[in-house]
Amino acid sequence: MIRRKTVNFLLIGILIAFVSCDSNRIYEENLKVGEDGWDADDIKTFNFDIEDTLSPMNLWINFRTSTDYPYSNLFIFLFSEYPDGYEAKDTLQFILAKPNGEWEGKSSGTVVENRFLVSQGAFRKAGPYTFKIQHAMRDETLPEIIDVGFRVELMEKTN
Repeated sequence: MIRRKTVNFLLIGILIAFVSCDSNRIYEENLKVGEDGWDADDIKTFNFDIEDTLSPMNLWINFRTSTDYPYSNLFIFLFSEYPDGYEAKDTLQFILAKPNGEWEGKSSGTVVENRFLVSQGAFRKAGPYTFKIQHAMRDETLPEIIDVGFRVELMEKTN
């Protein structure tokens, strides 16, 4: 009986620790890429609502690749749609490996995780936002991309 209570207490503690570690996250979604690679016409779409227009936030793009990804960089198109109807398109480049071939990001076995900051500041309008990510590499199908994600988080306050 005591052992069961101890195990339950530890499990609850671990769950609380997991939740509290990411308290700044407003939105995050990571979308899988097909086993054959990321096709140029496979546009990853991220939809979320923003209510807080006062707090500064960070916008991140996440990529998980295998260590067999054949390039040291990744070009993407980032399409942005705002609640007032404004739309924008940006071309961004992300460096995934150093010139010596060492991977940037966090490696775990054959998987490399990267998170890139793409914007900082407060959202100007409350409402629905859509961000779309399309690869802009020369290959029609980009191999060894595992998933693509988008994250919105509150900026940490510095004292």
